[in-house]
Amino acid sequence: MKTKYLTLLLVAALAVCGCGPADTPDDQTTAPTLRVGHVGHDHQIALYVAALEGDKLAEKYGVSLKMVKDREVYDLIEKGRTIARLKLLKVGGGSKMPAAMSRGEIDIGLGGVAAVAKFADNGEKIKIIAPLQTDGDMLVMKTDSAITDWASFVAAVKAPDAKPLKIGYKAPVAVAKLIFERAMKAEGVSYGYEGAAGEQVTLVNMRGGKNAIPLLSEGSIDGFVMNQPVVSISVHKKIGKIAAQLRDLPPDKKWRDHPCCCICATQDTLDKHSDAVKTFLKLIHAGTRTIVGDPKLAVERASEWTKVAIEVERESVPSIRYISAPDDQWVAGLETWAAMMQDIKAFKGEFAGIEPAAVVSRLCDLSLCKAAEKELANSTPSE
Repeated sequence: MKTKYLTLLLVAALAVCGCGPADTPDDQTTAPTLRVGHVGHDHQIALYVAALEGDKLAEKYGVSLKMVKDREVYDLIEKGRTIARLKLLKVGGGSKMPAAMSRGEIDIGLGGVAAVAKFADNGEKIKIIAPLQTDGDMLVMKTDSAITDWASFVAAVKAPDAKPLKIGYKAPVAVAKLIFERAMKAEGVSYGYEGAAGEQVTLVNMRGGKNAIPLLSEGSIDGFVMNQPVVSISVHKKIGKIAAQLRDLPPDKKWRDHPCCCICATQDTLDKHSDAVKTFLKLIHAGTRTIVGDPKLAVERASEWTKVAIEVERESVPSIRYISAPDDQWVAGLETWAAMMQDIKAFKGEFAGIEPAAVVSRLCDLSLCKAAEKELANSTPSE
């Protein structure tokens, strides 16, 4: 009786200190727990598809997630062996993800390239380890605007009697904002920021994507440049309409496959758990291949995980290029973006003044991503 009582006390103590089954992998002697921060929107559905399609990925690729606690805790399995326990944490977009990493709250993060780079430039020991997607950024105008495409936008702002158009942007170094600025410069459109006078376009800091639709709805801005799925949500709500995809803006073809979301990790995580990180990247490769191979499934799972209406995801998901390997297009897009950052002197620390290729080289460690891709291609689940 005494032994049974002591056992109950021990179980209760473990539960209080957070060492219960949701925190410890099955193979607790070898498998680490990795905290994965994500934003929660459809740029990152490779992870969400992997979580929702465990059996399919296990059968086809030999790597999968086994749910421990829905949407929060999963075991990362490769060929029947537990490699790591993943704790999925929704940390928000923009700088919130790398900020959580800086505070030691997450080990791996899914989020925007620009925010990750700014933290790395400031001395944070984090690396981009894989791409997630490109494109998906648009110029959105109010539904009653006469502007229907890029040419009509340029004509409208250059008209002799035109009032300055107010165009919102998500954050100062957001990729969409930088592309939009360069495109206006290429067209000879003058622009400034709130408080500036005499410009054809006034750029308004919306201070986050969540404010885009409310500001457009109330008339505080005439349009905005931003990523999916906010673009398609605004169309679905009949508040905005798509005037242009930023990938098509001038100079011709310069912005095709521009980088957006990526996967990053702390250097400490890469040093201590490289094998587990590599298996995680195999999972992302498998999830991405599933998205690309079955667009209908991608839309359904995006809606299921994000809780965004499926009608929205039917428009949003196809406008995004999902990738998990650093191909030449992605690297070139990253270098183009780094050059823009240098042009506006956005880097103040480690990356200040160096060549774009050097920025990419210092910012990224793509070795595990490439190794994961190769191993996944050369193996079968039955091996």
